[in-house]
Amino acid sequence: MTRSILRWLPLIFLLCLARPLAAQSYRVDTLARAPFAQYPVSLAFVPGGNGAFFFTEKNSGRVRVFDRTLRPEPFVTVSVDNEGEQGLLGIAIHPKYPDTPFVFIYYIRASDRLGIVERYSDSLGSGIRPAQILVIPRMTDATENNGGVIAFGPDGKLYVGVGDHRTQSPLVQDTSQRRSVWGKILRINTDGSIPADNPSPLRPFWAWGLRNPRGLAFDQQTGVLFCTEGGTDATNAIYRIQKGDNLGWPSPDRTEPPATVRPLLTFPEGRQPAVTGIAVYRGDAFPRLRGSILFTANALPHVWVGRLSPGGDSLSAERLFTYPSGFADLQIGSDGAVYLTNGPYLSSKILRISPVAPSFTSRPLSDAAQDTLYTYAPSFSGTPPEVRLLAGPEGMTCNAGTGQVQWTPTNTQALQRQHTFVLEARNGAGTVLQTHTVAVTNVNDPPEPFRLGLAPGIEVLSFSGQDPELTLHWEKSRDPDDDTVKYVVEIDTLATFASPAQRTFVAEQTDSIHIVLPRTSQVYYWRVIANDGRLSTTAEPSPGTIAVAYVPAPAQKVEQQAPAPGSLAQNYPNPFNPSTSISYTVQRSGYVRLSVFNLLGQEIARVYEGNQDEGTYEVSFRNLDIPSGIYFYRLQAPGIFETKKMIIAR
Repeated sequence: MTRSILRWLPLIFLLCLARPLAAQSYRVDTLARAPFAQYPVSLAFVPGGNGAFFFTEKNSGRVRVFDRTLRPEPFVTVSVDNEGEQGLLGIAIHPKYPDTPFVFIYYIRASDRLGIVERYSDSLGSGIRPAQILVIPRMTDATENNGGVIAFGPDGKLYVGVGDHRTQSPLVQDTSQRRSVWGKILRINTDGSIPADNPSPLRPFWAWGLRNPRGLAFDQQTGVLFCTEGGTDATNAIYRIQKGDNLGWPSPDRTEPPATVRPLLTFPEGRQPAVTGIAVYRGDAFPRLRGSILFTANALPHVWVGRLSPGGDSLSAERLFTYPSGFADLQIGSDGAVYLTNGPYLSSKILRISPVAPSFTSRPLSDAAQDTLYTYAPSFSGTPPEVRLLAGPEGMTCNAGTGQVQWTPTNTQALQRQHTFVLEARNGAGTVLQTHTVAVTNVNDPPEPFRLGLAPGIEVLSFSGQDPELTLHWEKSRDPDDDTVKYVVEIDTLATFASPAQRTFVAEQTDSIHIVLPRTSQVYYWRVIANDGRLSTTAEPSPGTIAVAYVPAPAQKVEQQAPAPGSLAQNYPNPFNPSTSISYTVQRSGYVRLSVFNLLGQEIARVYEGNQDEGTYEVSFRNLDIPSGIYFYRLQAPGIFETKKMIIAR
């Protein structure tokens, strides 16, 4: 493996020269370097959030502790065979640490070159009571494809990635023997025993068909396991691993059986990055990375940001960070920063990538218009933050990821004119506010909808011996811009309002108008138009209709005995078409009203209305265009309120 890495050195440096780093939006700190840290491989953070972490040194066999500074004394030292990719590799800390102060390591033992997973108890920074919980057999002299990564799952079990040792490829598909651990992800209890719910009873196998698993990462939010398949001489890939998955190795086409799972991401043929560490970002330091998958590599010195497709079956990636030499591990600290081990072949550093406090570098527009979308996409220096709208007008929204503000001002907001909004931009390094006032230009709106005062349908008004006079009513309309609303009334014998008889009345700001019509029976159409000086709205229903029944002969007093019984006689003839006579007696002088109603109780004709002396009267009523059916006529006079039924028959 060392020769393979050296073979890539010229290409690595050429890539660094050919692609100058863009202005960094993050800060890179070196926490430890040679000679104090020698070939660091894997990192494991102490649960609890104080920022301390353990790490392994490949060649020395030392487990080191960093707690705000690098402790000079190792936690423990084991004797390792460090030829090729061998040495002290993986490390994991019990999730209930420090109550359960166990630290687990994976190393290649010097005496017999067996892979050993060993557990230590932490006693004031020193590893005591070693317990061997897993042995990885080695059957050849191969020094590569050890795997060597270990991690705790959300189920409290220890997961161990074992490579095919380059020469054990045929055995990666063998799940019949407990000893056949090569090319697999193993799942064991913290004492080395096998969980009862593993895919195969009495077998430590969780997934198989792997070549060289170099990174394991669980999503803290979903519990999903992700794995990297690395190396420079075979196709690199990123996988999502589930119970019992078969990744297909050593089949050349790892998308066909025996593979049961497809890679989320496969690197193109040719140059391979030798992917190593992987982590799912759930921190707050880099808000816009939240939910993404970060992974790194040894042969190509990059950190990539991967984002799952909506269906979760593929991964798209872009570079986040590039360095002169590659990485062995990537972990997310309790502070949300990204931690990298720079080694173990080309350098000896532990790096931390942390955010830079954000600062707004843009200003929003100061003008907006009613009913027009207002947008503002802020730009920043520093690490891209998440953005919140702390205050703003009703209806304004802000995308937390992009910071884009959107707002469509209403008419009411336009009348208020000035509106202020406050944005908060935050990342792990700091918070900054931006306050801005926007002036909204009002756009003229038409008067609001309103209705005519008479119900839809034909209203029949009867007159006799006088000019037909009536008062038209309507609701008042409100203008959204508080403009003065004036009303125009149009009356015509045609619904198109285009006949020579069309008449127009200006009602100014009132809600009614009194008009006089010709002495003739006629159906009239009328409408009311509200105008604010620029825009108009016509009342509903449009048009309204009124039928005027003019009876030339006025009601005559009849010098005869009043009908009996009662004061309102039955109309004659009944049924009738087209006219009938109605007699009634006024017992004392006063206001008299005789009206016709339909079965719904709606007044459809006013036969007579006015003051009359006491006596008996007879009037004629014509049905005009009233449909056939049963109707009622009602007499209202001093001391009288009487109703009778009439029938119109066509």
